[in-house]
Amino acid sequence: MTELIVAYDDGARTLTYEATGAPAFVTLARNRWHITPIDADSARATYEGRFETRGALGGLARWWILAQVNRTGRHLLDDLKHYVERGTPSPRKQRPLGRRTTV
Repeated sequence: MTELIVAYDDGARTLTYEATGAPAFVTLARNRWHITPIDADSARATYEGRFETRGALGGLARWWILAQVNRTGRHLLDDLKHYVERGTPSPRKQRPLGRRTTV
């Protein structure tokens, strides 16, 4: 799957994107990010997602996919915080990067 930016509002500091190329039983996979300034040196990042499916296969797959998203999504904001504060991917993100090989 790939992701397509469907909305961006610089003034509201929001970004919304949707998955494209998903299996036919996925009718919507969308994430919306919002950045809220706290002071001159810090901000809060939040995100919300919507995931909708159809059909029997969609119902079964939905629970498995949401479990995977929950597992990987738990660290998403921590990884972003690390990157913003240090300018490098978090150690958790660097591990998979180190395993990649070029062909």
